[in-house]
Amino acid sequence: MTKKKSKAQQLGLIENTVHMGIFDFEVSIIIGTYSKVGAYIEWKFEEKDLNLSDWGMDMDNEPLGTCFFSAGYDPIIWIPKKPKTRREHATYAHECLHAVWHLFEWADIPITSDTEEVMTHAMSHLITNGIK
Repeated sequence: MTKKKSKAQQLGLIENTVHMGIFDFEVSIIIGTYSKVGAYIEWKFEEKDLNLSDWGMDMDNEPLGTCFFSAGYDPIIWIPKKPKTRREHATYAHECLHAVWHLFEWADIPITSDTEEVMTHAMSHLITNGIK
């Protein structure tokens, strides 16, 4: 019996989902061709009439990475390839911070010096487990 391909696999994207520990919150990391990201977001966020420009997507100016978020859904981090250079690792960490920010908003945790350690541990967890 053949295993059904995930939406990411159907689009030629690599996908990994990271559960954020004690929080009932996940972050999806997708890697692959930027032109396929819109179809993935449309599926994941259940956006039938997705307008890519509403999501800041400009097919003429591909970003180094991005974090997509829609209220009621977990964030999606997109990067074009598995990081190898310092710049690529920095971009991935940058996008992870956006996802952690959404986690804090969802959990109604203020970002202050009192919650700094929770934020840095969440960042570490996401960066360590997000890319295989």
